[in-house]
Amino acid sequence: MIRLSHRILAAATALTVLSAGAPALAAEAAKPAAQPEAAAPAAISVQLDGENLTFTDAAPQVQEERTFLPFRAVFEAMGAVVDYDAETNQVSATRDDTTVVMTLGSTEATVTTGDTTATLAMDVAPYAAENRTYVPVRFAAQAFGCAVGWDQDDSTVILVDTQKLLDEVMADYTFTYLEKYAAYNEQFSTGNWAMTMDFDAALTLLGMGPATVEGAMEGVTAGAAQMEASMNLKMDLKALVDGFVGLVTDGTEAEGAVDETAQAEADALLEALKTDGIDMEFRGDLEDGLFYFLLSGDLLADAGIPADTWISMDLGSMYEQMGMDYTALLDASKTMDADVLLQIMLSSVTLDDKDSDYAFLSALVDGVAKFLSDESFERDGGNYTTSYTFAQDGVTAAVSFTLLMDGDAVVGYDMTMDFGIEASADGTVAASSVSMQAGMDADNNMSATMTMDMDSLLDMSINMTGSYAATEETPELTPPEGAAVISYEELLADAASEAAA
Repeated sequence: MIRLSHRILAAATALTVLSAGAPALAAEAAKPAAQPEAAAPAAISVQLDGENLTFTDAAPQVQEERTFLPFRAVFEAMGAVVDYDAETNQVSATRDDTTVVMTLGSTEATVTTGDTTATLAMDVAPYAAENRTYVPVRFAAQAFGCAVGWDQDDSTVILVDTQKLLDEVMADYTFTYLEKYAAYNEQFSTGNWAMTMDFDAALTLLGMGPATVEGAMEGVTAGAAQMEASMNLKMDLKALVDGFVGLVTDGTEAEGAVDETAQAEADALLEALKTDGIDMEFRGDLEDGLFYFLLSGDLLADAGIPADTWISMDLGSMYEQMGMDYTALLDASKTMDADVLLQIMLSSVTLDDKDSDYAFLSALVDGVAKFLSDESFERDGGNYTTSYTFAQDGVTAAVSFTLLMDGDAVVGYDMTMDFGIEASADGTVAASSVSMQAGMDADNNMSATMTMDMDSLLDMSINMTGSYAATEETPELTPPEGAAVISYEELLADAASEAAA
């Protein structure tokens, strides 16, 4: 029960920080912020969970424009047991069920958690100096799930042990209502489900538009990871396209300069998108990260691709190119593992103020824990509702979460969230607001809406309704046998080559 509560709180904390706390820190981080690997003054301090570490006989060093910390002092401060093997020149640190092993002079390290061992590459190698072993700060900290930051003004490495923070907060609360919700939500992660969905959206960009989209989708999912679906999208892009054309030409285009044939073709395409739309098919499995989609009509033919050609997309490779661990993200989405979720959450937050960052994160996590704890849920008829508000440095958020009950069991939910950022006095941060609603009733009918207003830059709204029903049907995960397939990367490369020519 305790472990499940950890996972639920971690997931909700990630949601709340990304929607409330992260923008506040992101606004502060709009200026380029130095990280621990960057060159720094010789006198470097290290802060762990808001407290400065004391180094009695080995101080942090900078080598190859990277910050290195004394291995034993730092890992023992994290509560790990450390060891050194003189024959192999290996250092190791063990905490709970995780062991990190590094070899002096090597950029390879192993991290063993339980029965699983992974070999990871570091961009710099540990080394020995004055009978002490030094390790790269970022890898060393993140191996045990710590968030890492750098306070440029005070030359201080900031370390936050996220699991320890979560454990300390969790000790003060119970989460039986959230455990009931997790039990309800588990049904959608098992078995096969037939789904239907209708949606519409509108977008205005820089005052141009609107562009509108409406569509319908139906398909089958299995185990919350496998999916087969078909969708039709109708798009009215004319107002947005005309706005961009006017912005580019700025009224300077000479009379008769427009290629009438090209204009007619563009108009015909816009009309087809509005009237007939685009038919699409999706197939894929999140477990291996491979997805396939097929576009109907002349879109592929216009790009020089034969009709009925499927496009493949390797999500794992795409996330890796963005510097993100796809497997970790997938595991987090399935298991709500606190270590993974908090690591991902805090990796998007800039830690750059040793005097306030830890207190801010502690207060935020505690606020979310209280919001989700039993003491905050209030009975409303047969249902239970909890609410959370946040306001700091021009950032506001309000979240309401209602559990729909049938006796003692959760049968649905409803969540609303309003988020806003005030415009900064110097004009570097624009005023913006986001409102979201999502819910599922006892008959598995879902609804979701989102509106976003970013001053005069962007105005967007999205509405979705749909339903889920248990089914014996199983999804097809790959294109039909013998079908032509082209990778998304190859498609982009061909487009780039054509543009360059």
